Amino acid sequence: MKKEYGLVLAGGGTKGAYEVGAWKALKEMNIPITCITGASIGAINAALIIQDDFEKLLHIYKTIGADNIVRVKKKLKDRTNILSVKNAITLTKEYIKTKGFDNEPLRKMMEEYLDIDKIYDSNIDLGMTSYSLKTKTALEVFKEDIPKDQFIDYLLATACFPIYKGQEINEDLFFDGGFYDNIPINMQVKKGYKNIIVIDISYEGIQRKLLKKNVYLKIIRPTENLGGIFDFDKERMKKNMTMGYLDTLKAFHQLQGHTYYFTAKEFDKLLNIFNLNTIYGLEYAARIYQIEKYKIYTAEEFLSLLLKKHEAMDEKYKRISQKFNFKRIISQYKLVLHTINKGFGLCFFMDMLSSEPKFRNNLILKKFFSDYIVATDAMNELKNYKEV
Repeated sequence: MKKEYGLVLAGGGTKGAYEVGAWKALKEMNIPITCITGASIGAINAALIIQDDFEKLLHIYKTIGADNIVRVKKKLKDRTNILSVKNAITLTKEYIKTKGFDNEPLRKMMEEYLDIDKIYDSNIDLGMTSYSLKTKTALEVFKEDIPKDQFIDYLLATACFPIYKGQEINEDLFFDGGFYDNIPINMQVKKGYKNIIVIDISYEGIQRKLLKKNVYLKIIRPTENLGGIFDFDKERMKKNMTMGYLDTLKAFHQLQGHTYYFTAKEFDKLLNIFNLNTIYGLEYAARIYQIEKYKIYTAEEFLSLLLKKHEAMDEKYKRISQKFNFKRIISQYKLVLHTINKGFGLCFFMDMLSSEPKFRNNLILKKFFSDYIVATDAMNELKNYKEV
């Protein structure tokens, strides 16, 4: 019998796409989830997850735009990112005039996509948190405490970001759950859950101290920046979804790798050729050459692509290296940065360390470019392996 978990979904606006990818991975692995608590978008995602309609959840993130979140009379200059500096003047003027934006567009979207009966019939418990303006305290509620006809009101309360007017419930005004606890783990701790998966997309909002220490937390965090809270760029959300999926599989040891992703079988193939430090260096080299990160690689595919990228860059590097003098480059920090930023950094280090190995002991290089040195050694190992 598989271990049962509670699931906590943090708030973070459109970064919630990462949580959708994480949920896809949990479903594929058949991880039993008995309770989900969330704040803001985390609670909205939780409601959609509990009604067990993954296609509908995917459709939201594929189609959602600024018009689904806020209604602004004047045209926004940047509709892919509501909080963009380009929109600051327009938003500020209208916010002052209306004393807060209306959340009616968000309500309409939830009314369209949510099946309240499915949510209440589900065996998975659901909890959310918001902040009362009247009592200056948190409101932590589970679905059993929420009247069906007010369910969407409570969701709007937990997702009441500061750009909105407060959400009214029973003669009280409520604001975003992130004001009190953006990662509501303690709601599950109080209910006695001891094994909890946390999808932490927050980086903003308040997080409360854990009430008990004898709780197992599997915390899954993004391996890269997810963008802004109201970033509606479709490619960004697609990437974030894929990232959440792969990071969650890796968290449960279904995938291996330092920063890239391999099945256990393919990673073993790498280990049969190289040690862990060399594999780390190869992955760092792949990042330098901007090789696509968010996909699952075979060992051969990864090594061949990396070597191909390196050979192409090395050829360009050799054409420009004749103009450089190594000692002059080392003495001028700006030239070093220019060389690295042009994408020739790894080729430069390989060239430099092969021609003058003493630079390996240079304290400045060891302090600021240690990963480049590891990548250099790793690429030399790869070239040697391919030549055998």
